[in-house]
Amino acid sequence: MNILVVNDDGIEAVGIRKLAIALKKYGNVIVCAPDTGRSAAGHSIVLHDTLSFEYVNQDCGIEWYKTSGTPADCVRLSLALLKDSIDVVFSGVNDGLNLGTDIIYSGTVSAAREAQIEGVPAVAISTDFKAFSIVDQELDQVLAYIFDHTLYSDEYVLNINFPVGEFAESKGLRFCRQGIKNFKTSFLKDKDGRYMNSDSEILYDENPDTDVYLSSKGYITLVPLQVEQTKYDSLEKLKKKFEKL
Repeated sequence: MNILVVNDDGIEAVGIRKLAIALKKYGNVIVCAPDTGRSAAGHSIVLHDTLSFEYVNQDCGIEWYKTSGTPADCVRLSLALLKDSIDVVFSGVNDGLNLGTDIIYSGTVSAAREAQIEGVPAVAISTDFKAFSIVDQELDQVLAYIFDHTLYSDEYVLNINFPVGEFAESKGLRFCRQGIKNFKTSFLKDKDGRYMNSDSEILYDENPDTDVYLSSKGYITLVPLQVEQTKYDSLEKLKKKFEKL
């Protein structure tokens, strides 16, 4: 099979190399990454400017490409321009967890979501900041589990997170739902009168069936995400209340 590997940390990132090399046993691997880091790019795409799509080299039996675009653009360009069709997209391994509300901001998850939008199964994988030792130990097991059970699907994006960084090894894998992180952000003003994000107060979901909670307890979490976001119970309430007016 043909496997596309993308990320939001950029072409030089540690995580994407680890993931691409680990995936070689499952098929032909092609990498396309932003030419520099695009963390927290969300699902932004470039519409009103030109985009580069540059062949870098062939390294470790893998074709490497880079682009001036966003993580989602990596997928859009690759699916449109590469000569071979892509069977599955893997995004990551991101340097930083993408749990709960993080997925709204995440370029890693958004790249995987772009693949699903275009009809290609996709998996996003993240670890805590600089916590690649657990990736080195357990990534092969996680990938084997995914491929042995064909967990990639065009019906959802599979969002996978390793445990928070305090754990040297995981307690296993858990399927669960997306949790919530509530952010209250502070900014500092510099001498030029400009503002920079200084810190965020975060309230973490304590529901035991969420990725936020289970990651904090040492589990690798797997959450199936969907593009369609309608809140159906609210929709039915609104219909009943207002459609007769």
